[in-house]
Amino acid sequence: MKNEDLIKIVIHGRGGQGAVTACEILAEAAFLSGKFLDVQAYPSFGAERRGAPVQAYAKLSRTEQIWDRAEIEEPSILIIFDESVLTKEITNSLEEEGIFIINSAEEPTVILKMYDLNKAGNIIAADISNLALGKNLTIDGNPVINTPILGLLSKALPELSLENLKKVVIDKMGEKIGILNGELIDQGYTLAKTLI
Repeated sequence: MKNEDLIKIVIHGRGGQGAVTACEILAEAAFLSGKFLDVQAYPSFGAERRGAPVQAYAKLSRTEQIWDRAEIEEPSILIIFDESVLTKEITNSLEEEGIFIINSAEEPTVILKMYDLNKAGNIIAADISNLALGKNLTIDGNPVINTPILGLLSKALPELSLENLKKVVIDKMGEKIGILNGELIDQGYTLAKTLI
């Protein structure tokens, strides 16, 4: 990542996969770390319906207050919940040496070639959908991947510790569901395959 003082994260997914919740969790966990002076998380979507493309944004600043809530055009970290939303425009938006995180069964070397991600500093992938289905973490039969994919993000951004992510999840979701989702964060971290 070029500018480590401000980390800009964009999540692309579909309505119902939990992109907005994931952004809120990661922003709270980043703030808890004490490594960031200011954090923001906010969604962007058109018609609110399950299955429609959704984007969520997070900004993590180490040194300054964040004042703008504009859409992020050049993310430092790009997270793809669902490959079906991925376009050339989205892959090209990643900043030079940025981190590309994807819910995919493919190896990072295959993803590098498949999506022409030569400018990526790292690619992190895991089959999070399969993990969620295996744990019966679904809504209307669709895997909910927002918490386990945060384990991949923790692999890319060590300040976003697994402990803080799990604490925020339990606070937000209650103990029973929070503990299950915390286990999925750990499993996502373990399953994460990296390019470098």
